[in-house]
Amino acid sequence: MKPTKNNIKIIFGLKLKQLRQENSLSLSALAKKSGLSVSYLNEIESGKKYPKTDKIAELAYALNVTYDKLVSLKLTRNLAPLGELLESNIFEQLPLDHYGIDINKLIVIMANAPLQLSALVTTLIDMAKSSELSQNNFSRTALRTYKEFNENYFPDLEKAVDLFSRKYNLKSDPPIISSELFKILENKFEYKVDVKKLGEYPELSEVRGLFVPGQKNVLLLNKKLSDPQKAFILGKELAYNFLKISDRSYAYTGSKVDSFDQLLNNLNASYFSTALIINKDKLIKDLKSFFGKKKWDGREFLKLIKAYNSTPEMFIQRLASLSSKFLDLQQFFFLRFNTAIGTNEYSLTKELRLNTNENPGGYQSVEHYCRRWISIGVLKELEEKINKNKKYDKPVIGIQKSQFYNSGDQYLTISIARRSKTIGDNLSSVTIGFLVNEEFKQTINFWNDPKIKIKEVNDTCERCLISDCKERIAPPVAAEEKNKFDNTKIALDKLINEIQN
Repeated sequence: MKPTKNNIKIIFGLKLKQLRQENSLSLSALAKKSGLSVSYLNEIESGKKYPKTDKIAELAYALNVTYDKLVSLKLTRNLAPLGELLESNIFEQLPLDHYGIDINKLIVIMANAPLQLSALVTTLIDMAKSSELSQNNFSRTALRTYKEFNENYFPDLEKAVDLFSRKYNLKSDPPIISSELFKILENKFEYKVDVKKLGEYPELSEVRGLFVPGQKNVLLLNKKLSDPQKAFILGKELAYNFLKISDRSYAYTGSKVDSFDQLLNNLNASYFSTALIINKDKLIKDLKSFFGKKKWDGREFLKLIKAYNSTPEMFIQRLASLSSKFLDLQQFFFLRFNTAIGTNEYSLTKELRLNTNENPGGYQSVEHYCRRWISIGVLKELEEKINKNKKYDKPVIGIQKSQFYNSGDQYLTISIARRSKTIGDNLSSVTIGFLVNEEFKQTINFWNDPKIKIKEVNDTCERCLISDCKERIAPPVAAEEKNKFDNTKIALDKLINEIQN
């Protein structure tokens, strides 16, 4: 990987400091020998400045090394792991600046640490190469944590949506259809929206949309999208413009974005778009009415989603953003699973946990998620319907009380599966699970509907010791290994106690 300009400055600074110390020179002494100021040398060593060629020559002479050795990117053995760390993409995946951490200062601190740190750094690099860290997962996990710290509700974005709606006379009553947002984008923001051009490129059939900047910005939309999906993308484009966001991905695909900033900006635009389409006050009123019913009615829930011209994911995401603040539902999780017909493989592609003890999963787990989850159950049901009727294109909704094997905690989980509009063999499900506690029982009246089945669940097959599980597809190797470790520790403690007494 080609080093960045910033990394070159950091490496040069590390080498300069190491050579100065090897020559037993203080900054003042090197300044006197090279003719450079102490402050300038300090900026070089901290990776903030890179000297011009004549200054490098003076430093090389003062340190009694060749010019080529000084500018070489090769580091000595004890600093080599830091060089590897810089050359890897780890720091690109860590949103350090959002946590107030200066990368240059961090590297300097690490360079001054004991040699044992080299082993830690080398381990980090090996982990990055063998894990999903190199594919944006750290940033996505950091983003999820950011949402959880904010209880998945962002008042500034809600205010921006209200301001936008008033400014452009957007109605608050549902539904908000794509043509309404289309007119605002074209007339107020001078966009050209094209729903045919993408169809001319078969290799882009999976791309939902593409933003092409220019004197007149162009937005290409996939003609296969449903109206709610088109409205969502149009809403995001309005968000990028209204919020003045420039650092963004141009393509609407499932591919990774370039940085944490783009992920955060994508979150803001998505949140804005969903809030724009699904009015907060109207939805809260409708949800309170629905949750006040004594019996669960899946069809009515789907009708509610349709009434807002929303996709299931948009609706569940909006529910998740308002639950804690306005519905007194403080503890819940959100999951999105993807699968392809005929594979029996399920990928957890998005998750959120708010004040829960359970950890239902993680991105790209190498283990097998519990097949008892309603998230996977609705996907299997949808696949069966498609196998019977290849043109089947309706959502499948399910509900169950999921009781976790280890903790005994029970969650009322609602899940909706649907077929992809752009990739016919791909299915996805979105799930929200609320912890069943006293606050929950006060909010959702149908929690004890006898038609809602209770099912014992766990995280993954590998970590589950449920003995009579018919859905199991992998042995409980991780759980058995943990039991073995715990039993060994108990036996050792017992033996030591027996000898000592």
